[in-house]
Amino acid sequence: MSGPDRPVRLVELVGATELDEAFKRKVRQRRWGVMLVTLGVAGIGLWLFSDILGSTGWSPLKVAELCVFGLLFATLSFGFTQAFVGFLVLAEDHEPLKISNTLDPSTPLAPTAVVMPVFNEDVATVFGNIRTLYRSLQKRGELDAFEFYILSDSTSSEKLVEEEMAWADLCRQTNGFGRIHYRRRKVPVNRKSGNIADFCRRWGHRHRYMVVLDADSVMTGEAVASLVRLMEVNQRAGIIQTMPKLIGAETLFGRIQQFASRLYSPLFAAGLNFWQQGSGNYWGHNAILRVSPFLTSCSLPVLPGREPLGGRILSHDFVEAALMRDAGWEVWFAYDLDGSYEGLPPNLTEYIKRDRRWCQGNLQHVWFMMADRVPPISRLHLIQGIMAYSSAPLLVLFIIFGGIQAALDHFRGHASTVPLPSAIVLALLTLLVLFGPKGLSLLHLFSQPHLLSRFGGVKRVVLGVIFETLFSVLTAPLLIWFHTRFVLRNLAGQQVVWNTQTRMGGKGPRWTATLREYWPVPVAGILFAVVGWWISPLYFVWLIPLFLGLWLAIPVAQISGRAGLLKKLFQTPEEIDPPRELLSDEPFQLRPGSQFVHAILDPFYNAVHVALQRDRFKRQAELNHYTCDLAAKLLTEGPSALSEEEKRAVLGDGSVMAKLHTQIWRTPARQMNAFWGEALAAYRRDFRPPDILREQPGGSDGPEAAAA
Repeated sequence: MSGPDRPVRLVELVGATELDEAFKRKVRQRRWGVMLVTLGVAGIGLWLFSDILGSTGWSPLKVAELCVFGLLFATLSFGFTQAFVGFLVLAEDHEPLKISNTLDPSTPLAPTAVVMPVFNEDVATVFGNIRTLYRSLQKRGELDAFEFYILSDSTSSEKLVEEEMAWADLCRQTNGFGRIHYRRRKVPVNRKSGNIADFCRRWGHRHRYMVVLDADSVMTGEAVASLVRLMEVNQRAGIIQTMPKLIGAETLFGRIQQFASRLYSPLFAAGLNFWQQGSGNYWGHNAILRVSPFLTSCSLPVLPGREPLGGRILSHDFVEAALMRDAGWEVWFAYDLDGSYEGLPPNLTEYIKRDRRWCQGNLQHVWFMMADRVPPISRLHLIQGIMAYSSAPLLVLFIIFGGIQAALDHFRGHASTVPLPSAIVLALLTLLVLFGPKGLSLLHLFSQPHLLSRFGGVKRVVLGVIFETLFSVLTAPLLIWFHTRFVLRNLAGQQVVWNTQTRMGGKGPRWTATLREYWPVPVAGILFAVVGWWISPLYFVWLIPLFLGLWLAIPVAQISGRAGLLKKLFQTPEEIDPPRELLSDEPFQLRPGSQFVHAILDPFYNAVHVALQRDRFKRQAELNHYTCDLAAKLLTEGPSALSEEEKRAVLGDGSVMAKLHTQIWRTPARQMNAFWGEALAAYRRDFRPPDILREQPGGSDGPEAAAA
């Protein structure tokens, strides 16, 4: 390999090749420091808990309880250590080892693809976000280096027609024909990772880099151009991941999550970058990738066994980062790069549905713990992903062990002789590792008056943190309940169905839907409380925070899914003083009604759709007959006579779609289904020809002339 994609030995952050070893030594010292602090905090907690357990003697059950506690407390300690280190880094306001220090605005841009995989997404959001980035780059005069690709795996006939219409409208609005591309796969093999891989194989050779976005991702032109320049300067970088800020929340749940993420994430991000450096992770979106090594090194293996724990990899991003690192490339975290945003689920139900998909994907990473060539830091990232969900059943197991031990002590008549000093210190230490990062985040915010005002001031921030903490205490038991169910179901062989994620919305779920989804949770909470009280009143009191979250699951889920509540709280800088790119000058409008019907009737959009279909020179005769028969059925019986699969088959045949358009416009109404006569009448009444048709010299405003 030669040229710009060759991993040369450059360490730009320290300035020269001879300082490479000094840089590595500095990184090792940082990692040892983080590990020692984590082990120190976890060791103190483990010692205190062993003192409490051993006060009445030891048993195999107590040993098992101590082991589970040690694993859980070590996970909490690691998170606290990252936040504490991040607080120190941000307080010093000087981090020499971060990739953004190498940014040079004068660096020329390189050919870059902006790719957005979509699957039955909200079309107005998708194309509106693409338009935002396109115009931002255009205003900066940097558009020539970029091409845009909407990579569709949509299966809904309505959605795929909406996407084609929106693509045509977007290209006309921005004069983006030839620069904004749309492609839909006939068969969505391997979901998002397969979609990206297909793009790289077909068009990757045209670009040195690709910026990967999700359907709800919004990035500014400055942020995307900065990522390209960072790649150009750092020739060893294979992936650079940004830290997306949450935006656009309307419901109480979304606003709380948005507020918490904006306030607490900077500490964790700075702490994460402190120790991982060039061995970072990839989150699958709002990141830039070097195409050549990604294509040659990040092909995903098929895991042993069947889904859900085997088969095709669901959560591909962690694995791709590990493969990139194994090939000798660096993965960096540009945590302080502004201009990267994303949406979030609007309510607790949608949040939990997303977690179910992520749970299955993360549990699959267990296979990579047994792989030979996974770098140690990448292995740690995979372990963190696994523990994000397996910690819930471990906590349940810990509670069960404690309940069994309490029951044994109760029925044997053993008096409780818990060492009070150890119990108090352990309780305080637990509160510190759980809520300490929130306090550190407040201290960091209070040290920046200009930023504090953009959160709404001291009073609103403090009240917001109090309410957010109470909300997290109430929802934590609910997440433990569902995460435990997800892990057990995956272990039992139940795989998740991949549906489109609901990303935004303010209407909220209906009470009936909430009751249907959550009714087992409070019932189980009541039963657990009865058992806890029967075992020991002290054991019951210890579990009251858990019981409260279960008992109140239904009202918490329902009320938090509503919009318009506590609007003066949970404000963020992006809400009070939004960047120019987030101020949409005009919403991206779609034509109302059935898009499938519109693609048949409208001359312009029918022509666009037909042009987008691939020519099949060796098309089987049986397939031709099949789609022709479906077209005849559509003409005589109307759209309701066709299933979704049959509609997709008709849409996939360009010649049949063109023929249908001509037939419906020229056939007398009495010779076809009444639906088409009504549709034509409505179309003639509401039709407004696209600008491209109005500009034709000597043209007519009538649809028949446009069709000819």
